[in-house]
Amino acid sequence: MSKKEKKIIKTLAGIIFAIVIIVGAVWLITGRSPQSIVVRSALHQMTMESYDIAMADKTDKGVTTVPVGVEFPREVKEYKIGSMQVFEVAGEDETKPVVLYLHGGAYVHNFTSQHWKAMAEWAETTGCGIVTPNYPLLPLHTAAEAHPLMMQLYRELLSRFPANRILIMGDSAGGGFTLALAQEIRKDSLDLPYHLVLISPWVDVMGGDPSLQEYDNWLTIDVLKKYGADWAHGIDVKDPMISPLYGDMKGLPPTDLFTGTWEVFYTDVVKTYDKMKAAGVDARLHVAEKMGHVYPLWPCPEGKKARKEIAEIITSVK
Repeated sequence: MSKKEKKIIKTLAGIIFAIVIIVGAVWLITGRSPQSIVVRSALHQMTMESYDIAMADKTDKGVTTVPVGVEFPREVKEYKIGSMQVFEVAGEDETKPVVLYLHGGAYVHNFTSQHWKAMAEWAETTGCGIVTPNYPLLPLHTAAEAHPLMMQLYRELLSRFPANRILIMGDSAGGGFTLALAQEIRKDSLDLPYHLVLISPWVDVMGGDPSLQEYDNWLTIDVLKKYGADWAHGIDVKDPMISPLYGDMKGLPPTDLFTGTWEVFYTDVVKTYDKMKAAGVDARLHVAEKMGHVYPLWPCPEGKKARKEIAEIITSVK
């Protein structure tokens, strides 16, 4: 090896060493990975202007596709439940659990690439089946239209899978929808899923902790309340179908709740957990310090760790 080549290698080694030291120092000082800091800095704050734009968009969101570049380990099939588009990936075999996943987006935005990537990852690592509906969204549709379709989908799943193989999971608005759906399933005396996973669930559409607003550079409480009222569309905003925090928790399946301390939903998620425990629900609360909204979907070490924990929950089906 020439002196020049040795010098280049030595320089590169020095650069790599410096990067490792800097990354370690950032993590030690802030308590967060550099990747999570980058992700958080790339988020855009909700504004009244963004609300007006979203509500003025009359585009039909009833049909969407899996993004190019996201690959599931098995074929993705599409079908309809009423007017609702549903995507399904079969499990590896008939013993694997089936995850019914409800995406977030303030009841106005459709799937993001991070939703698809997380579902593909879980389908790969756990062998589970995935069923994910493109449920009706604002501004053209409301909760009164979406909930019956979700109940119809759940009944259809029960006709094909035993309830002890079904897990319902959702993030943000989808997390709130998941809890509301579970309460409705129990109210209708249907067989309950074996588990719920709520990722930063929006459980009170008029909630949110103002003392945490300065730390949340994505969600804005005043804007969320506008979306929440629109989603309710005349239904009492404290109706459990809209804000499941106010619903009866008794008899619900074991539930895992994930939240970050730097999101405005943090306090409401803790209240939900406390209410579940008081009702005798086998609930577990996963809190990530200084992490933001739906951090388990973020492309960072903290998100990867949470997704691994969720994969372990998925495979806990007996």
